[in-house]
Formats: sequence, C-alpha cells, structure tokens
Amino acid sequence: MMRRLAPLLLALLAACATTPTEWVRADTGAPQRDRDYQECRDIAWKQALDESSSSRPLYPPWTGTGFNTFGAPWREPQSPSYFSRGPREAEFTDYCMRGRGYRLQILVSPR
Repeated sequence: MMRRLAPLLLALLAACATTPTEWVRADTGAPQRDRDYQECRDIAWKQALDESSSSRPLYPPWTGTGFNTFGAPWREPQSPSYFSRGPREAEFTDYCMRGRGYRLQILVSPR
C-alpha cells in the first residue's frame, strides 16, 4: 500500500513547491528594485509592529492565545494580530511594491 502511495505523495509535494518569482517594473533595474524592496520591507515591518502592539502578549506570556480562559471555558480562543505579524508584514510589503508600480513575475528557468 505504501509503495503505491509514495509516487503520489512525491507528485503532490512537487506540485506544492513554491514557484520562484521576482518583482519587475519596466523602467527599473535590479539595484533600484532591491532598494525599493528593502524600503517596502522596512515600512511593512514598522506597520505590522504598530498594528500588533495593541494586542501583544502581556504577563502571563500566553495571554491572548486561548489558554487564558480561566473560569470561562465557553469563550472562544482569540488569536490577536501579534501572532500573525509575519503574514501581515508580507501583505504590507506586497501592497507597497504594487503601489510603486511593481508586479510579481514568475521566473522561467532556461532548459
């Protein structure tokens, strides 16, 4: 059974592999693109930090993770934005780069 599933699992893993991409803009070379990307990442880092600062974990360190429902087990666990800061940072970076006129292009490898 496992021998028959192994090729299928390998094919699924290969399909899930990330596709290499890069930011492109017609009038921009690689050095300028890299500077713009770094500026956008810096802006995004600050924005994500500001957004999450109001929900950062307080003492005890598990505050806001759903483990602090002492006396109220019927409450739904909440996951504050502090714990999703990485994805938000990526969204802000994407928004910034698109705002500067860049678009993501799939890299095609030569055969």
